[in-house]
Amino acid sequence: MFALVWEKPTLEIARDLGLSDVAIGKLCARLQVPKPPRGYWARVEAGQTPRRPPLAAFREELEAKRRDALRAKAAGSLSKLQREFYEAALTDLASRGVDVDAAQPRGSRLPDIDPDLAAQLLVAIQDRCQDWVGEGKIATRWGSSVRSSVASLVDRLLPLARPQLLVFETEGRRHTYVASGPVIFIRLTAHLQGRIVALTGMVRDHKLQHVVMPLTAADHAWSAHHLYAPGSQMFLVSWLCVSASEIWVEWSCKAWREEDAPERFTTGRINLRAVMPIDFMPVREATLSPVVSTAKVEPYRERLLALLEAERVHEMMSHAAYSMERDVPGEMLALADRILFGDKRPFQAAREAWRHLEDELERWERELEAERSALARSILEIGLGDIVTSQSRGRLLRLSVTGTSLYASDGHVTFVIQGIRFRKDGTLGKLHETLTLSFEDEGKRRENRQK
Repeated sequence: MFALVWEKPTLEIARDLGLSDVAIGKLCARLQVPKPPRGYWARVEAGQTPRRPPLAAFREELEAKRRDALRAKAAGSLSKLQREFYEAALTDLASRGVDVDAAQPRGSRLPDIDPDLAAQLLVAIQDRCQDWVGEGKIATRWGSSVRSSVASLVDRLLPLARPQLLVFETEGRRHTYVASGPVIFIRLTAHLQGRIVALTGMVRDHKLQHVVMPLTAADHAWSAHHLYAPGSQMFLVSWLCVSASEIWVEWSCKAWREEDAPERFTTGRINLRAVMPIDFMPVREATLSPVVSTAKVEPYRERLLALLEAERVHEMMSHAAYSMERDVPGEMLALADRILFGDKRPFQAAREAWRHLEDELERWERELEAERSALARSILEIGLGDIVTSQSRGRLLRLSVTGTSLYASDGHVTFVIQGIRFRKDGTLGKLHETLTLSFEDEGKRRENRQK
């Protein structure tokens, strides 16, 4: 959206997307996207080339707006019970020597809490709230209504807390000063916490041992020096593992040499309740329209076109490879080699080259499917473990997402969401179902009609 609003005036963007310029302005405000200053486009029309600043130039301004929005969200009045839990958490931290003077409530409202202190308050509430009730420090009886009140307090504090940096050390060889594998750092952002909550719920509902989520370069970093010194270049693949109460990372490494078997390692485990209020956090839930809007798809148009082109090239290469395999039997190639070329065997070498290409095409197909899944999640703004609700064949369908994909053609995209269906009583069932959503480009539709 930032690239779009700095590329052309809002009126033109609105016309292309089929929206009003007011809607574009509201969308930019909601996403906190800075727009060009007044007079910018007049300078462009006059032949000037004003410098377009990078998004990073607005970082401080956006961060200030984000903090103001979070403070406004947390500024609502606390109930009498929520204030008691909040004050009990302050007392608990003060007994450990934490300075909590600046965090004392002002009447029934939350003060401007330090991010590190907010994180400590959340963990204290998670660990001790039921003990405070049992010890009589809070005069109430623990039940669903009290739990809901605590969950609401946690929801107010959560945006104010600083994202934690979790450190996972690879297990093994602890008697030496060098770890047996990399030390992995993960920023426990609010978004990642929401994912973990959803995955934990899946583990508990289905009585699983644990579930895994692939980690990307944006989620973690390998230590650079002295913690791990690999003897050779390695390819590393890692997964975040989530059980009902713990998280850890499993990773495998494959050396450059094909003959070396990949090794799989695991890190130490971290108790979820020690780092986040897992028991009181809401699960991410989204309501999706059966028809995906142009505004959702437009920012990803170039990526969709690139995917479509890659699929066309892959299809062309696949047809060529499999046609040769079918039309020219192996015995005929071997006979032609012996008669025409003796020991050189160029036909056999060509066949082996095509077999290698088939392996590459299979790998290419796996990467294309991974891109389809990732692109669908980005456009629909959902993730694995999220709960989505939408209309499907005239009935309301609610799923816990287990997989996503999309199928694109010129001007049309079909989104596919696989998941486990919720029962009518609101509990997670065992039936797997597929939800399909669609997008059609109005411009392409008009072109097709004219043709």
